[in-house]
Amino acid sequence: MKDHDVNGKTLLIIGAGLLQIPVIERAKELGIDTVVADANPNAIGVKTAGHFIRSSTLDAEGTVYEAEKFSESVKKIDGVLTVGTDASYTVAMAAKKLGLPGIDPEVALRATDKYLMRKALRAENVPVPDFEIVDAYNKAIEIYEKLEGDCVIKPVSSMGARGVRRIIHLDDLKEAYETAKSFSQSGKVVIEKYIESPELSIDSLIYNGQIMITGIADRIIEYDPFFVETGHIMPSELPEEQLNYAVEIFEKGVRAIGITNGAAKGDIKISSSGCFIGEIAARLSGGFMSTYTYPYSSGVDLMKNVIYIALGLAPVDLQPTKDWVSIERAIIAPPGVISRIEGLDEAKKIKYVKNVMFDSKVGDKILSPRNNLDKSGHIIVAAPTRHEAIIASHKAIQAIKVLTVEDDDQKIPQLEMDEYARQQFNGRCFVCEDCNGIRCRGMLPGMGGIGTGLGFIRSVERLRRIELIPNYISPTKEVDTTIEMFGMKLEIPVMPGPITGAITNLGGAITELILARSIVKGANQAGTVGFVGDGATPTKYKIGVRVILENFGMAIPIFKPRFDQELIMQRIDAAREVGSLAVGMDIDAASFRTMEMKKQNTSTKTFEELKELVEYAGELPFMLKGVLSIQDAKSAIAAGCKALIVSNHGGRVSDNLMVPIDALLRIREVIGDEVFLILDGGIRSGGDVAVAIACGADAVMIGRPVTIAAVGGRAQGVRQYFQKISDELKRMMTLIGVKDIPSLKNNKDVLYFDSGRVS
Repeated sequence: MKDHDVNGKTLLIIGAGLLQIPVIERAKELGIDTVVADANPNAIGVKTAGHFIRSSTLDAEGTVYEAEKFSESVKKIDGVLTVGTDASYTVAMAAKKLGLPGIDPEVALRATDKYLMRKALRAENVPVPDFEIVDAYNKAIEIYEKLEGDCVIKPVSSMGARGVRRIIHLDDLKEAYETAKSFSQSGKVVIEKYIESPELSIDSLIYNGQIMITGIADRIIEYDPFFVETGHIMPSELPEEQLNYAVEIFEKGVRAIGITNGAAKGDIKISSSGCFIGEIAARLSGGFMSTYTYPYSSGVDLMKNVIYIALGLAPVDLQPTKDWVSIERAIIAPPGVISRIEGLDEAKKIKYVKNVMFDSKVGDKILSPRNNLDKSGHIIVAAPTRHEAIIASHKAIQAIKVLTVEDDDQKIPQLEMDEYARQQFNGRCFVCEDCNGIRCRGMLPGMGGIGTGLGFIRSVERLRRIELIPNYISPTKEVDTTIEMFGMKLEIPVMPGPITGAITNLGGAITELILARSIVKGANQAGTVGFVGDGATPTKYKIGVRVILENFGMAIPIFKPRFDQELIMQRIDAAREVGSLAVGMDIDAASFRTMEMKKQNTSTKTFEELKELVEYAGELPFMLKGVLSIQDAKSAIAAGCKALIVSNHGGRVSDNLMVPIDALLRIREVIGDEVFLILDGGIRSGGDVAVAIACGADAVMIGRPVTIAAVGGRAQGVRQYFQKISDELKRMMTLIGVKDIPSLKNNKDVLYFDSGRVS
C-alpha cells in the first residue's frame, strides 16, 4: 500500500518529553504541523514542535479546552495521539471533543485504572493474577493474608511503576500501602498475588478493530522489592509456542477492554501455571520500545503508522524488512552525589550503539531506584544477532563511568544490618562480630566448616599470624588500589565469592535471585567484579546467568565439576551468550556434601578433561577455583587456565586440607607471574588483603561476610562492606609505605611471620 499524503495536516501530541521526540520529528518529515501539550514549557519536545499548549498531560479537561481554542482560532487539528506516556484518557477526551479518530473515554479509563482494567479482563475470563482493591490498611492486611503473602501492591492509577512494591513480609506492608496510596489519585490500591516468571512487553497498532502486533520484547526488571525496568531486548527469545500464547491472551485482553483504534501495549507474564496480564494500556509502550528498538530491529516505520491511524488512515508497510536485535538499557548510577561523569562520547563510538541519552549532571543526588523514573540515562543498540547486541550494550555501559560520593543519608547503620541479617538467618548464621568459624563449626548445611570446622578456623587464624611491618618515614601520601583483570580495570583487588544455597545453607534468609543480584550489584557499585555460583540444583546456574545479563557482563560464573562434560559446556554456552567476562569451575566441589545430598554427580577432572573445557570456553578466560597444590597449579596453567583461585572452599570440603594462605605462598614461588592468582579464605579486613597480596596474590575473594552484608542490606550493604575493606586497605598501604598494588604484590619485605620476615 502506498503512503498517504498528509502534508499540511495538524497533529496534537499529548506530551513533549523525550519519548515523544521521534513522533514529533517524523510528523514534521511528513509535512505535518505539530502541536504539543505539556505542563513543562522547557520540555525537550517544545523546541522541536511547531506549537505549544501549556497543560498537564493528565489534565484532560484543561488540555481539551486549550486544544479547542487552538483548533478554532489558530489551525484546525486533524488528529491526536500520545506515545509512551499514560495520557490515553486525555487523548480520548480530545478526540471526542474535536471529532477526531480515537477511542471512547470510558475505554481509555479502563485502560488506565487498574481496578476497572482487571474487572473488565476478569469479566471476559482473561487471566490476571488474583487481586483485590483496598482503600484501608486493615483491609490490606486481610487481603495480604487471604492471598497467603508474597504479593504486589500498586496504585490503582499511576505510571512508571511508581508506588509498586513486592511484599514478602507483613512488616513491610504498612509503608508500602501508604506509598502506593500516595501515588493513587483515587486513594485506592491493588493488592495482587506475585508471580515469578519471565515478563514480556507487547506492542500493537489497532485500526478498525484489527490488532496488528508491532513488537514483543523481553523485559529486564530489577531492584526487588521494587519493579524497575532496566531495559528490554527486542525481539523476545522465548519459544514461539509461548509467544503465540502470550499474543492470544493479549489480543483477548485488548478486546475485553474495548480498544478498537489507535494502539495498545501489554505487560504479560508467562509462568509454569499460565499466562497472565499485568497491564494493558491504550497507547504504544514507553521505555523506547516503540520509538527506537522495534524500528531498529524490524525496519518498520512505526511512528509514521501511528500518525496515520490518528489521522483516520490505514497503516501501511507493517511487514518487517529486517531481522535484527535491538536492546535498550538504563544507565543507573550508584547511590550518592555525582562527582564525575566519563565515557559518554566513547560509548557513542562503539559498534552497533545507536543512541546514548544522559540526563544527570555533576552534583545530582542519586537514590537507589524505586521506579522507572529513577534513571540517569539510556543506551540503545541494534545488531544482526542477539549476542552482538548484548556485547555492544555491555561495552557501552562499561564505557560510561558515573562516579558518586557516598551519601551518609543512604548508608545503612552496621548494627542495623547485622541485626536484620541475624533475624533472617534464623540460626543458620550467628552474624558473629568476628567471623572466624568457631561458633558455627560443623554447621553444614549452614555457614560453618565441615566436620570439626578446622578448615574454616585455620584459614582465618593462619592468615592472622602474618603481620605487616610499618614504614612511617615514607613519601607515600596517596595510594592506588586499582588492578586490571582480563582487560577490565577494577577499583579494588577484592571480589565476592560465588555464593549460592539461599535455601539449603542460608535457611531461606533471602531468595537465590535476590542474593545473586545483591552481591553482584553491590560489588559493581564498589568498582569490582561480581561472581555467581552454580549450586546443587541443576537449574540454579540460570539465576546466575540472568544476573550476569542484568549487570552488563560484570560477573563471572563458577560452575560445579559435573561428571558429564556436556552439562558444563551448556553452562559455558549460556554464560557466553549473555556476555560474561570469564567463566570458571570450582574443582574442589568434586567431593561436596550438598552436591551428594541432591544426588548430583560430580568428579575430579583429568588434565585432558580440564583442557577440553578451557578450549571450549574459547575467547572466554577460564578460571579454576579450589587449587591448593603446586601440581594442580602447574596442570591448570598447562591446560590454559588464565586465573587460579587458591581456595579450600571455606573449609567446607574437608577439615584436613591445607589452608589457602600457605598454598598461595608455595604456588606463587614456583609459578612466578605466569598466571593471575586470587586468594579465597580467611580475608576479613583491608589488612588481610594487604597481607594476601604481599604473599603473592593478585586479588582476594571474600565469601561469608559478603553474604551477611547481602542478607542484611542487599546491594547497599554489599557496597558498604567493600567500601569498608577498601578504606582499610588504603590506610594499611599508607602505613607500610606502598603506593600501589604492583608495588605491594609479592613484597615479602613488608611481611613478618613468627620469628622473622617471610621468606
